[in-house]
Amino acid sequence: MVQLGMLKTGESAEIIGFRRAQGRGGPLSCNHGTGRHQHGGRHPGHGRLRDGSGQDRRLSELGFSSGQVVEVVQNDRGMPVLVKVRDGRMAIDHTISMEIIVRRKTQ
Repeated sequence: MVQLGMLKTGESAEIIGFRRAQGRGGPLSCNHGTGRHQHGGRHPGHGRLRDGSGQDRRLSELGFSSGQVVEVVQNDRGMPVLVKVRDGRMAIDHTISMEIIVRRKTQ
C-alpha cells in the first residue's frame, strides 16, 4: 500500500482508506495544521477546535471512497495531481493526495 501522490502517470490503484496526521485537522479542515481555525473570532463558529473528522466524508463526496479505482492522469512535481475518478477527472493538491492510501493495480 502506498499514498496516491506516490503513483506515476498512467498507474491505477484501488483506494484503501485515508490517513490523517495525528494532532492535525487534515488538509481539508482550513486550520493550516495547527488544530485551530485561524480566522479569528469575528465569524460565528470560528475558533473552535477541529479534528478532521469530516475529511473522510468530504473525500468520499468527491468520489474517493474505499474500493474505488482511480487512475493517475498526471503527477508532476510542484503541480496538483490529476486523477480519473469514476467518469470524471479531478485535480487535487499533492498534500491531499498523500492522505489517500491506495493499493496499486497490477497490469
